Amino acid sequence: MPARQTSEPQALTPSPARAVRAPAATVRLSWLAGLCVLALPLLPAGAAEQNAYRVAPGDRIGITVFGQADMSGDTMIDSSYSIAVPLVGSVSVRGLTLREIEQRVAKSLADGYLQNPVVSVRLTEPRPIYVVGDVRTAGVYPYRHGVSVLGAVALAGGFGVPEEQVRAALRTDFVQADERVRALETTRLTLTARRIRLEAQRDGRSPDFSSLAAGRGSEEFVTQLKASETELHNFQTSALQQQIEMLQQQEPKLQDNKRFVQDQLNAEKRQLELIQQHLVDYNALLSSGLARRYTGIELQREEARNRGNIARFNADISSNGLALGELSLRIREAREAFQRRVWSEMQDVVQRLTETDAALPAARLTRELRLRQVGLAEETAGPPKRSLFVTRQTEQRSETFPVVEGALLEPGDILRVERQRPPEPDLPPTAAAMR
Repeated sequence: MPARQTSEPQALTPSPARAVRAPAATVRLSWLAGLCVLALPLLPAGAAEQNAYRVAPGDRIGITVFGQADMSGDTMIDSSYSIAVPLVGSVSVRGLTLREIEQRVAKSLADGYLQNPVVSVRLTEPRPIYVVGDVRTAGVYPYRHGVSVLGAVALAGGFGVPEEQVRAALRTDFVQADERVRALETTRLTLTARRIRLEAQRDGRSPDFSSLAAGRGSEEFVTQLKASETELHNFQTSALQQQIEMLQQQEPKLQDNKRFVQDQLNAEKRQLELIQQHLVDYNALLSSGLARRYTGIELQREEARNRGNIARFNADISSNGLALGELSLRIREAREAFQRRVWSEMQDVVQRLTETDAALPAARLTRELRLRQVGLAEETAGPPKRSLFVTRQTEQRSETFPVVEGALLEPGDILRVERQRPPEPDLPPTAAAMR
């Protein structure tokens, strides 16, 4: 029992009794180290690989200092390739294997802290692996010893979307592209018919739809479009005509009223002339003493009433003239408002036609590409082809290289799965230039 106690690591300030037995402890430790060296060839392959494994940031290792439980435990390698060791502090482990870490930690503890420390280091939790790309559940997964590329794909739920779903997606893309072309062509036909109708309304003539060409399978639609635009043209033209006719119907009434007032004015003027002649004769009789003054006053009153009526009739004639002028202005404004509306709609139609004409070539090209992709996918039907790449971070740099499904991964590897898409179909020169 005393000999076993001396084989444990001791502090640098031992008691005198223990100091006497230090050589025996050294012999026993040397014998134990020799046994460990002899046992190394008997380690399993996994342990041998761990011995050759060089740690990196993110690895968690377990450090055991025999006889010093308070100095043992797990620690993680930080971004500076260092670990924290009790009493010693930060110890750099950059580029070291587990055995080399044991030696470095033991050397650090022996440098003024413990006498002949025995240190064991094991890899408790290696860095995780990352699986991205064409898999069902991309993400971070814990590393398992001996995991292969195919095993990592299995951890991620297997490969991504099945090939049949890919072909279905391509067919859906083609249907959407074809529907886009049809919608643009329909919009172009509608806008062209509207422009023909607006031009006819602008010029005051009937629309001529003979230049309206039907697209694929749209004869019935074009016929309905022509009928609709013709009906709209007739309705708007008829509404304008009715509005103008209603205004024009007021003109004869105003003219009749003007003539009536003019006749009354002429009658009042004639009556005024007669009264004035009567006054001349009355004044002559009055100066001869043959007439009464009261009669003269009545004649003067009658003359004043006539003059007032004449002034009122002149005002009525002026008002009637203003009403006729306002009526002409309203008729003109109705026509101009109609033309302004036609011009505004035409500008909007021309702008939308320009945008549609600009979008149609690209839409047709996209539809053609989608159709060719569907054809290529059908021709190459079968198991999907995928490319596998691993990105591995070393101490000096990061490198990416292709791998096969059976290749083994290392902690911290990033596995990228790429589905090989069908080759792009050949494009005509004009289409390639547009692209």
